[in-house]
Amino acid sequence: MEISYQFRNFDEGERRFREHADPRLENLTRQYERIENLRVTVTGQRNWRTVDLTVQVHGALLRAEERNTDALTAFDTALSRMERQLGRLKERQRAFGHESLRTLAVEERGAGLVSEPAEEEPEPAPEGLRIVRTKAHSLKPMAPEEAALQMELLGHDFFVFIDGDSGQVGVVYRRRDGGYGLIEPDLAQ
Repeated sequence: MEISYQFRNFDEGERRFREHADPRLENLTRQYERIENLRVTVTGQRNWRTVDLTVQVHGALLRAEERNTDALTAFDTALSRMERQLGRLKERQRAFGHESLRTLAVEERGAGLVSEPAEEEPEPAPEGLRIVRTKAHSLKPMAPEEAALQMELLGHDFFVFIDGDSGQVGVVYRRRDGGYGLIEPDLAQ
């Protein structure tokens, strides 16, 4: 298990921050033995300190970010969020066991991951539409059920992944009715 630190525009207390964080992170890694990699990023911007914890756990990626005027307070809050996420992951793994999410969703709601046809004509983009942020995301081959679990753990509304069976890009999303949707490319045109 590897713990890495990255400091950006934060020079005033790296040693003090590490002394505060190291024992707490060691305790976290003892509680959750499946943690493979843990990255702590501390960013300073004017009077604000942002602490970002990213944990890789047995194929899942969890992230907690907190912003405060004090880096240690931001770290403690982000760490408590991460502990809650790890607890949810542990409970879901225990609840689901080896049974797939698709099977459980079908049993509980009568509807699981569903492919839906795309709309015929997309609405025109509003004027002034511009992309304000670009984010890189490494795609790993996984089953749609794993992608749905990863999406839930991250707290997102959608998740892009490569389907392990077909090798094609897919998107899992949360539906308004509480179910999940799966968008698969149709390259037969």
